[in-house]
Amino acid sequence: MDTGLLKRTTFIVRDAEASAAFYQAVFGWTVWYDNVVKADHRFPPSGAPDMAEVRLIILQALDPRIGKLGLLQYLDPPFDEGTPVHRTRVRMGEPILVVETDDVDGVYQRATEQGAKAVTAPVDWEVPAPDGQSTIHLRTISLFDPNGIYMEVSAHP
Repeated sequence: MDTGLLKRTTFIVRDAEASAAFYQAVFGWTVWYDNVVKADHRFPPSGAPDMAEVRLIILQALDPRIGKLGLLQYLDPPFDEGTPVHRTRVRMGEPILVVETDDVDGVYQRATEQGAKAVTAPVDWEVPAPDGQSTIHLRTISLFDPNGIYMEVSAHP
């Protein structure tokens, strides 16, 4: 049974505009949505009062239906904004942003120039294919964006 299509992941960030600028510069994604809206206190359950103002920027990657990245900024944050931005490790329960590109080396250069913390420079490696009989060749980088969001960016050369 197929009951859902994953179309967007949204991260809560300190500065939605600066965060969007990073992804635009690194990946060339475009702004699909940019508004200040009143957030229902249930979506997400942040502890903010009902109808708190947030700025939501949604970036569009290549596919017009999926591949959107949301960047949500509370204009009066209801929580500690002490996000660890100089990170070197992931934590239990946090997402991993996985991006496919045909320009891993260029993404690596642009991302580090825009303030990302690289975990690894481009590396070539292999994983078993879903059929269990063959392998998938990857060229991958690993980094934290300026917000401390971990991502892996790969090409299938």
